Amino acid sequence: MGKLDQFQQFAPQKKNFSERKNAIIYTRVSTKEQADTNTSLGTQKKHCEAYAKNNDYNVTAYFGGTHESAKSDDRKEFKRMLKFAKQSGSVGYIIVYSYDRFSRTGSSAAQITNELLQSGIQVKAVTQEVDTLSPSGKFQQNLFYMFSQFDNELRKDKTITAMSDLLRKGYWLWTPPRGYINKNKYQKAVDWEITITNEGKLLKKAFKWKVGGVFSNAEIVAKLNKLGMKINEKRLHEIFKNPFYCGILVCKMLPGEVIAGRHPKLVSQEDFLKINTVDSAHPKKHTIGNANLPLKQFAYCDSCKSPLTGFLVKQKGIYYYKCRTKGCSCTKSAKQLHTKFEQKLKRLQVDGKYNDIIKDVMIYTYDSVTNEIRDKEVRIKKQITELQIKLDALEERHAIGEIEKDIYTKFSERFKSEVSSLEAEIQNPAISSSNLQKAIDKALMMSSKLHETWTSGDLEQKRQLQKLVFPSGIGYDKQNDRVQTKRVNSIFSAIPLLTKDLGKIKSGEPVDFNQFSARVTSSGFKPETSTAVM
Repeated sequence: MGKLDQFQQFAPQKKNFSERKNAIIYTRVSTKEQADTNTSLGTQKKHCEAYAKNNDYNVTAYFGGTHESAKSDDRKEFKRMLKFAKQSGSVGYIIVYSYDRFSRTGSSAAQITNELLQSGIQVKAVTQEVDTLSPSGKFQQNLFYMFSQFDNELRKDKTITAMSDLLRKGYWLWTPPRGYINKNKYQKAVDWEITITNEGKLLKKAFKWKVGGVFSNAEIVAKLNKLGMKINEKRLHEIFKNPFYCGILVCKMLPGEVIAGRHPKLVSQEDFLKINTVDSAHPKKHTIGNANLPLKQFAYCDSCKSPLTGFLVKQKGIYYYKCRTKGCSCTKSAKQLHTKFEQKLKRLQVDGKYNDIIKDVMIYTYDSVTNEIRDKEVRIKKQITELQIKLDALEERHAIGEIEKDIYTKFSERFKSEVSSLEAEIQNPAISSSNLQKAIDKALMMSSKLHETWTSGDLEQKRQLQKLVFPSGIGYDKQNDRVQTKRVNSIFSAIPLLTKDLGKIKSGEPVDFNQFSARVTSSGFKPETSTAVM
């Protein structure tokens, strides 16, 4: 035995993840309607069990099997599954159908996966298998998480665009305010019928009393209470300030826009303006702001969560940010806070030399992530066609007198409701192949000069960039003298992960990105194990 061999017992041992053959299966759908049909859940479970069997894993527990939106990781069944996996001490694998079934939170999902890996637990996706222990495998896994969140945000943007178009056409998209009722709330917005209720008729009188200028709000409340409408002064004041009652639509989704609604009015526009003064109808706008304090109201105190304001020490000519919470004493030089913010932006920048590689990988990965969505769309459209055939047959039988009107009404409403629900489930990939490339080009271009854009931009440009990259603002932690945030735009949050992994690729060595393409075929093809060529 050599002299060094005598010290072998003191050397740390290499972790061997393969020692744990126990696994748990997690399945999930996004909506209650999907959970009720159980089609997707059953398919996920079947493929996960087959994957476990083929890899000689021992399935010890099942989690999920219900509907939980993966936009957040604060999910009851998801958290229960993570707690069980970490505390068991024997679980080596968490098996999911695809990585978007595990989570759609981008960098947050990557962090959870890394924490699990440190505990000896690997997250395995049946349809998107990667070597989760290699740098290239972790890189690909993080990309799947990133694009799941990216796809969520694109779909959200698509939904908001469609809702905005309907609003501009005068359709109200939410529950109408007090005094109105939507008789067709289970139909599409264009088929809604918003009408005035009995309470609405009383509110119509209240507007007349208010316009007359004889009664105070307290007196009008008393009169309404006597007529059977229970309301307080605060609620009545809100009603008098709501232009919906004079046929006008305004909402946060379309700031600054005023739209003529399609619903009936309780008060004329002229009388509504008489009730409300110019100042109350159009609140004074805040000042444009100080170019020396671009982070004002955007940055917040990490201790008390209050937005930071700013002030100037005239004798020194130095600007500061300050928390207004009494006793918090969170004050920071504007110059120093800007430097820390700029450093955070720099960490999110991508090295331009990786642009072509990242673009190719993003396109492959996005195609894989959206593959399940396209398959789902085909299934749903088939179901809609079958329901439409039933509706046509029902109408024909009613027309020739084979069934009574009440039977026809009952089943036609049921079929139409099912069609509407299915149509709502269709989630087409929110971006086409050509538009995807444009979106990625734009994102990469911005990512390569985040710091320069912010430092050279005017106040408005800085604010727009801040909100784009950090939608939830940034917090200043005075105790540790650092800035941090709860949320980073999904595109930018993945950049540090991508550049770090790409930086490990030795110069001149090829990267085989074919492995990032989708692995699933219509026949449920079992994906082969793959590893990126480094």
